[in-house]
Amino acid sequence: MSKHFDDKWKHLQQIKSTKEQKDTTRKRVLKTIEAQTVNFAPRNLFPMKSIAVTAIFLMVSGVFLWLILQESGQPQTAYEEPIGLEQFSWKLTDVYPEKSGDGMLLYRKGNPVEVGAVKEVTEEEINELVTSLPMYVEETLESFPYPGTMYIEHVKMMEVSSRYHFFIAFTDEKWIHITFDYPKLEYAEIFYAMSTLELKGKEPYVHVEQLYVTHGYGDLLYPVGLEPVSISPEKEIYHWSNASSKLYSDYLGKVVDGPGNWQQQTVDGLTHTFVHGTWETELTITLDGKEIIYEFVYHNQEE
Repeated sequence: MSKHFDDKWKHLQQIKSTKEQKDTTRKRVLKTIEAQTVNFAPRNLFPMKSIAVTAIFLMVSGVFLWLILQESGQPQTAYEEPIGLEQFSWKLTDVYPEKSGDGMLLYRKGNPVEVGAVKEVTEEEINELVTSLPMYVEETLESFPYPGTMYIEHVKMMEVSSRYHFFIAFTDEKWIHITFDYPKLEYAEIFYAMSTLELKGKEPYVHVEQLYVTHGYGDLLYPVGLEPVSISPEKEIYHWSNASSKLYSDYLGKVVDGPGNWQQQTVDGLTHTFVHGTWETELTITLDGKEIIYEFVYHNQEE
């Protein structure tokens, strides 16, 4: 057996490739290597290029999307910036706002003295103000263009005896805080401003019926929309642009049915006289065209 395998091995050793066969084999190997190199490179390069291009596209798209959102104001709210002059107006043209810090100050035309202010506040700030200041009146104004809450602060100043505070919901987290100083502004002016207030982008509630409010700490109802002509302790004259016989008649009924103890005594045409059952005050109300006149007589008062 051993001799048989030895003979086979010697026979195989005698078989050798010719030079041409070796060259042919070498060329085939080189072609195979070249083919593998050509085919291998693209299969790895293209995925890498695709990933790089995709990353650049996403980055550029993200930048453009950010710019578009900034231009459109999204996702910012319409009132992310503090309230500005362009968002605020009313028909009390004699009083105007001026930008100041993060809010506005209110002035009367021709007078550099501040008569009020406008500012955005949070609910926490409202609570702090209401609890820290001497507030004597709290009232909900449901029928005004922008329902809110009114407070009257007692102020011990030479030029200011009371300060009106109005809080109106502005956004989900912000309120508009408007203040007016009396007697720098008359009561009628304060309520005329609030009854005609317009906030840009915030639809006002339109109340078709005449509104009525009390002035100061008193209990006499006045129509909203009066413009002061002449004011003194004994006589008040206002311009009432909406005045009519029907509105005047309705108003006189409101005086009797209102919060005060006013009892009607005499009627002389468009002049009606009332007496206050508690304070012994006599009041005469007269409608003269578009002017409504109030005359007060205070009985049993020390001079």
